[in-house]
Amino acid sequence: MADPRPAASEPAPAASGAEVERLFRSEGPRLLRLLTRRYSREEAGDIVQEVFLRLTGAADRQTLTNPESYMKGIIWNLLRDRSKSFTRRIERTHAELQPDRHAAEEGDPHQLLVARQTLARYEAAVRTMKPKTREVFLRVRIDGESYGQIAEALGMSVSGIEKQMAKAAVHLKRALAKR
Repeated sequence: MADPRPAASEPAPAASGAEVERLFRSEGPRLLRLLTRRYSREEAGDIVQEVFLRLTGAADRQTLTNPESYMKGIIWNLLRDRSKSFTRRIERTHAELQPDRHAAEEGDPHQLLVARQTLARYEAAVRTMKPKTREVFLRVRIDGESYGQIAEALGMSVSGIEKQMAKAAVHLKRALAKR
């Protein structure tokens, strides 16, 4: 029986377009199934397409001796970048939704009235959230718990907590935009 690994002196075969296509056919469906556990089917399909697009580009620019490992690196980098982007987007949204606390400190009656009305609308919007979304939102904003702490307490993933906070942010933004 021949050893399937190349000898130390033999270079590993380089990835070509045919090798990338073979990887797409063999690994693409498995990767899609794996990603649909965390993302919508459409978003997971976009991620798989981006992975193989980057892999094809890399294979065109350089010789890939181990395309499977290179593909795994692309996947991890792509998911890490998406996670960071999502986190930054949530943080920006949270900053936009902070009520104006300076009005109460300044003592201007008009500004104080506007701040009270905004706070009343804010509270009303929180009351109309779905129960799970409201609980997650209040635990983060009022209790100061981290996403990890809440995920553990509620038996959810951190990703699930992030999604609930994104839903809360969208809900609040819509409710506060109505006048």
